[in-house]
Amino acid sequence: MSDYVRCKSCGEWGWTGELAGRYGAHSCPPIWEARILETKWENDWTEVHARDAEDAASRFCERYDSDGEYSIIQDGGAEVEVRKLGEDEITQVEISAESVPTYYAHARRPEPVNPELKTAEGK
Repeated sequence: MSDYVRCKSCGEWGWTGELAGRYGAHSCPPIWEARILETKWENDWTEVHARDAEDAASRFCERYDSDGEYSIIQDGGAEVEVRKLGEDEITQVEISAESVPTYYAHARRPEPVNPELKTAEGK
């Protein structure tokens, strides 16, 4: 039996069981630390699983902006510092951000026709 499940550690999806052997078993990306450059003296590093510095900055910003205030989107982006967990070398990454509107459509029921109301043509 195989399942495609979300990893409890990193949040990525991967195969388990027989299909993990065929398609490759999931392995979590390395842990990075990230913070907003402008507020680095006020905030601690936040850990994120990511493939590289840019991915770490993007994932950090998605989490940072998920509080509902969307300050990074409102500002049009941010500068983020990232580093691999346990390493001293810091990479600065420029993030651009935009909101993406989403629209939903639902068909309406037609309004019932009142037979008592006649139009000029129906007389």
